[in-house]
Amino acid sequence: MSEGAVRRLVVVGAGAVGASIGGLCFAARFPVVLIARGAHLDALCERGLSLRLPELAFQLDVPVAESVAEVDWQPGDVALLATKLQDAEQALDALLAAAGAKVPVVCAVNGIDGEVWAAERFETVLATLVWLPATHLMPGEVRLHSAGARGVLDTGAVRGSAGVADEICTLFRRAGFEALRRDEILRWKRAKLLTNLGAAAQALVTDDWLAVAAAARAEGTHVLADAGLEHVPVEELLERCACVGEAPIGGVAREGGSTWQSRARGLPLESPWIEGAIARIAGEHGLEAPINAALARAALAPRDRRAAEFLPG
Repeated sequence: MSEGAVRRLVVVGAGAVGASIGGLCFAARFPVVLIARGAHLDALCERGLSLRLPELAFQLDVPVAESVAEVDWQPGDVALLATKLQDAEQALDALLAAAGAKVPVVCAVNGIDGEVWAAERFETVLATLVWLPATHLMPGEVRLHSAGARGVLDTGAVRGSAGVADEICTLFRRAGFEALRRDEILRWKRAKLLTNLGAAAQALVTDDWLAVAAAARAEGTHVLADAGLEHVPVEELLERCACVGEAPIGGVAREGGSTWQSRARGLPLESPWIEGAIARIAGEHGLEAPINAALARAALAPRDRRAAEFLPG
């Protein structure tokens, strides 16, 4: 694909993040295909995507498919990876088989592993800092509680051409997002990882989860520093994303982040690849990260076991 020739966005993982981005790009009259599954896929096929915002609602008849193998891949297609991390490697393998290594892949996923996995398979890989208050609890519906900018989607090249990043940022801005091309995008994504630490605490810890989350973030900050993994100051990230506020939809405020939503829907949690990433990095460098390791273990435990059983005393 030549630079400046992004013609269609194929969203692999049309959940809260993927459907928000894909839906608003489609509403801005850009070609989009959503990849979904299960009851969500059925609802999208039957009724289209219900995308609700504080001040308006869209009912969007976005093209949808059950798998990337169903897409008629063409030059100019770009894949937006927006799955949970536990599903990302399998999704990337399927994408490689269906579209080949030349399709550009935009990693709009949490954590810092998705870009590594994508770069092992594809020639052009972009990383996107995702900051948007989206909720997906019902099949066929996504709520984007943003006030001000729709969200922040700063993007940069990890492998391959930076020109594709320019085109993607232009598309995101057209859809109402704030989006800058970042040459050091991984430093921004590491800062975002730190803000995600403790998401498992919100989902799993009933008493004083905010204190547990703060401890997980402090521990993660020390691990990244001791491992030599640079990140922009979290304060700089928060300043960048301050353009995105939160507002209720139909009088209902956003209840929790993506990990909390997975817990509410009875789905596996992403924490072994978020808090667990900090524990893994710590182990690789002879460090310790007991709080993040405990949260990662608690996320894999049966629902009837309390997270407090895993946390250090």
